[in-house]
Amino acid sequence: MATNADIASKFHFSREMVAGEIYRKYEKAMRKFWTVEDLDFTQDALDWQRVTPEQQKGLLGVTVRFLAGEQAVTDELVPMLSASHALNRFDWIMYLSTFLMEEAKHAEFFMRWHEAVVGVVDPEEVVPHFLTRGKTVDPSGRFEVRDVLHEALPDYGGRLMDAVAGGSESDIERAFVQFSAAYNGFVEGVLTMPSYEIVIDTTALWGAFPTLNKGFRLILADEGRHITFGTTACRILIEKDPSYEDAVHEVFDAYRGNIVGLVEYQKAVPGLDVGKYQTMKVRHYRNRCREMGVTPDETLIEQILDPEIDFVVGVEAG
Repeated sequence: MATNADIASKFHFSREMVAGEIYRKYEKAMRKFWTVEDLDFTQDALDWQRVTPEQQKGLLGVTVRFLAGEQAVTDELVPMLSASHALNRFDWIMYLSTFLMEEAKHAEFFMRWHEAVVGVVDPEEVVPHFLTRGKTVDPSGRFEVRDVLHEALPDYGGRLMDAVAGGSESDIERAFVQFSAAYNGFVEGVLTMPSYEIVIDTTALWGAFPTLNKGFRLILADEGRHITFGTTACRILIEKDPSYEDAVHEVFDAYRGNIVGLVEYQKAVPGLDVGKYQTMKVRHYRNRCREMGVTPDETLIEQILDPEIDFVVGVEAG
């Protein structure tokens, strides 16, 4: 016969959980829902025809990278869900259900924009416009540039799934911190933040593409919740075991060159303030460290701001 404890294990809600910060993020996500169907791409299509070929090339280098990126991050969320289930974090699972839907919606937005405005959507149509980061060279030889989005997330995600399949609770927690540091802390929380602003600044500079501008602002609001979910979850786990802080720094060390190099889109779109977005990276890095409860790497900050380190991540398309 089932005991009361057996029956109780079937229920996950508690007043404490519902009052918690992760559940509140779920509630906010439900209130802030938007759909791609509500957006009108007509003016953006007209603007595409009137801007110069150079402007088209520069902007497409940015948007195609986002088109690929949003598909990738949607694909890579399963490990977080599996780990949250293994750790009995039902509020995390509830929030991640909105997280996954929003990433899929972001991918849909970029698909619809490219189809309606540029007329490209199939893989063979967008590949020629993809900025290839593997071609980047740091002339000083100090930094290696790797593809953190398409390389790191599958790697750390695989480690997390392995921990879920056969590791201890602490193995799962450490792997979760590392994956979230890569996904929410590094990719979403530092690297893409300046990139969103670059697109918003570009559309304002050109007085064009109002729906692209609006879409980026909507996505930016969603991403803010994604980032703080991940950093909050990391903080909760690091407070439980401070040794997990090392997992955060391991991620940022492994992909240091990506964060030190100039944002690729600064060169793809002429007329932007190069220094502005490096300073922005530092601000976001400090914020992510504060949110996770870890000590920032001051050497990394100095390197980001060093004017003598001026290699540009991914300036060639291919």
